[in-house]
Amino acid sequence: MKSTTDFVFNSNVSKVIFVILLLFSIHFWDLKFIPQKYNSMNLLVWLVCGYSFFMVSQKSNMQFKNAIFLFLIGLIFNSFSAYINLGQSPYRTLLSFGYYYFILLYFLLHYFKLNRAFLENIIIIFAVIYSILYIYQYRVYPNLIFKNDPKTAVLSSHFAILGHGFLMLAYFLILNRYLLNHKLKNLLIASGFFIVLLLCDFRTLIAGAILVSLIIFIKVGQFNTKKIVILIFITLLVVGFLQFRGVPRIFKESVAHTQQNFTEGKKYIRILELEFFFKKYPENISYFIIGGGKPTGDNLYNYNLGVFPMNFNIVWVDIGLLGFYIVIGGIATLGLLWYTLKAIFIKLPRDSLYLSSYFLYLLIVSITNEEIYRNGIFSVHAIGLYLIDNALNEKSKSENETTVGDNFLTRKTLF
Repeated sequence: MKSTTDFVFNSNVSKVIFVILLLFSIHFWDLKFIPQKYNSMNLLVWLVCGYSFFMVSQKSNMQFKNAIFLFLIGLIFNSFSAYINLGQSPYRTLLSFGYYYFILLYFLLHYFKLNRAFLENIIIIFAVIYSILYIYQYRVYPNLIFKNDPKTAVLSSHFAILGHGFLMLAYFLILNRYLLNHKLKNLLIASGFFIVLLLCDFRTLIAGAILVSLIIFIKVGQFNTKKIVILIFITLLVVGFLQFRGVPRIFKESVAHTQQNFTEGKKYIRILELEFFFKKYPENISYFIIGGGKPTGDNLYNYNLGVFPMNFNIVWVDIGLLGFYIVIGGIATLGLLWYTLKAIFIKLPRDSLYLSSYFLYLLIVSITNEEIYRNGIFSVHAIGLYLIDNALNEKSKSENETTVGDNFLTRKTLF
């Protein structure tokens, strides 16, 4: 009895510690009303995760540890690249990767051995909180509830708030559940999360979500009359939502912005960014291996004035993974793509396909977007990768139990 009580106590303590560290990793959504000490909070999470890494590094059931390790090695090499190319101290560069290190939560989760149901509930709760904060900020803007202004575009309603990854992972999770159990509440919750995504007004993210939703619908669901009727209902729900004040304006601005991009041709900002970062920015072949060095502080908009006067509007994150590759380096990019592609193509049970769908979504939208390495996203990466390991372990145990049972019945029949 005592051992059972101790186990429950330790499990509950682990859950509380994890939630606190998770909140630290997204800086409490950067809310201005919560006192924030980034350096101390980050350091605490890194130390705990580093300890967990050494405690569980020999485990064989971690599918992504080598890829994560390679990713972190790439960041270390990039700090030397920044020192050589930008005159930026390695210490300063390593600190600038603060959000990236939260991928180490993957090892903490393996150390705590947290169960799937708890983590899925956390994903949904964090997505709901994010949605509430987003909608409220959207309504009261320009009054701010966050420490920094979340608006990222002058002629649009773009808001970039920490924790967006939870919204999308929760959306695919609930959509996956609905396609399996057909419960109306799951349909409504998933629709609610998608509406928040529409309010975000990021064209690439919306298009990517629609595409991956169709893929998961085909892979998990089975077409029948009932599902077609429900799909029509969802469409009508979205169309009805579009009639609300302000929403048509968002779509009108998005369409106009897209049309403008097409008319710009070679003057389109992302074409200019590609031209700069792959032709004028690299000084030698090392840029394609360990990157040019992640700029921070005074170097943020000042790369190499001797080669090209840096334009404030030319930003490496605007060209997604290509920008990550040339600035952060091929080693880190290989590590990131290794665990992302493995998560996409790994064979999962039907009730866990939302995980591979989420990583597919990240890969698709990150062609012209920083979503896959956005601040606050690596905590979500860690949870997703751990849940994949968890699903595979459960699948393996189930298959072993079935095999043992079949062997037992075979032996019994023989005798």
